[in-house]
Amino acid sequence: MVPSTKKHLKRINILSIKVVFPIAALIVIVAWIGICLLSRQPGELALVQFLSLAMLMLLATMLVLWTCNKDQIDLPFWWVIFTAVALRLISVGGEPLFEDDYYRYLWDGYQTVTTNDPYTHAPAVFFDLDVPAGFEPILSLINYPEIATVYGPVAQWIFAIAYLIAPGEVWPLQLMSGLADLLIICLLRQLGAGNALLLYAWSPLILKEFSLTAHPDVISIAFMFASIVAAYRQRVLLAGFALGLALGAKVFAILILPFLLSCRWSWAYWLWFCSSMAACLGMITLYFGSLTIWVPEGLLAMAESWLFNSPIYYLLLPITSFQSLKVMLLSGFVLYAMAAFCRRMHRLWIARKSQLDHQPLWSLSTSAFRGDYLYALFLLSLPVINPWYLAWLLPFATLHPRWWSWTASYAVLLSYWYGSNVGAIGADSQQLPISVLSTEYLLIILVPAAAWAVRRYRSRI
Repeated sequence: MVPSTKKHLKRINILSIKVVFPIAALIVIVAWIGICLLSRQPGELALVQFLSLAMLMLLATMLVLWTCNKDQIDLPFWWVIFTAVALRLISVGGEPLFEDDYYRYLWDGYQTVTTNDPYTHAPAVFFDLDVPAGFEPILSLINYPEIATVYGPVAQWIFAIAYLIAPGEVWPLQLMSGLADLLIICLLRQLGAGNALLLYAWSPLILKEFSLTAHPDVISIAFMFASIVAAYRQRVLLAGFALGLALGAKVFAILILPFLLSCRWSWAYWLWFCSSMAACLGMITLYFGSLTIWVPEGLLAMAESWLFNSPIYYLLLPITSFQSLKVMLLSGFVLYAMAAFCRRMHRLWIARKSQLDHQPLWSLSTSAFRGDYLYALFLLSLPVINPWYLAWLLPFATLHPRWWSWTASYAVLLSYWYGSNVGAIGADSQQLPISVLSTEYLLIILVPAAAWAVRRYRSRI
């Protein structure tokens, strides 16, 4: 093909994405506006409407990515970030949907500011006491009021900031969550995320759980990826301190500690990283004046007996006890993580022996790690898999896009098909129907299998 023809085809390809992207972005934004409007006045069909609009967002996203893949085009980052900002600003006009956790956030913020201790007394203690008028309805709507908070100290600071901005209002939390989510997108860009970044920026799960419902996981994930980027740039003190803040928001961040330590074979690196992280954790502990902030009563209660949306537990509970199953699955995960860590350390030692450690940190194959596998296996070992837990693996899935991870991000939305969302009452209000659970995980298995079969068939042709 002559050069002039190649240039002509390239101009046509660029023109096609310039047409497709605005149309798809408009569809996604309108669909998300519809979800935000739905959140303010949910009706009997709210869940069906939400799932339908989420599917519309998926189709628009896949149209853009298919066009980019077909024409071999890299999406400009400013296109992605502009639409991401718009979607997260729109979220501030909505209200948390299908969840009531935010009442606990608002109450914890009030307790943190007024007493600096949201961990000692459960909300039920205040039922017979005087509280500000604006917090009486909030107190009455807190789920499991007999259990004290499950949230870490850094999350409590976020709740407190929201209280200082607007007591009893959820929009400051939504705004801060949206900003943290945008930071994650920028950090993923720094780590080399390509067109798959659009999957994260337009994900209904991410938008709903972070920008709309304001789960504090987004704060921990933002600090966690700040730590990864800092390690990438060899800012070891910043990397350790950021990981400490991530742990202070949600303990799930501890899983990446061994893998960050195995990015470089250097006693000085390990010493400074761990010292910085320990200093951060120490300052947080001194501020609250108690070690109980790291193992809240609510977190222990949740780990003790709660069961939700966990397929392995549902399959194996008829033949073994709940506690035995937890020990078995969590032990299996620990063995996997240790084996993966040792393998990375072995590769790092070989690289050092080969005198490759003078190269930039991220140029070594041992530097990057598959956090999507790590968190996926961790979630499968847990008795509770709430939808927002999948947000821990999706940033890694942006760096390593696979059908299974992004199918899971949409299939898990089916797990809202329980309780008052579908009109269930009594003992069934907290149970996920087996038919819904089966559909959810069959999709996660069958969609990637179908994609593999199609790719194999096309390669043969």
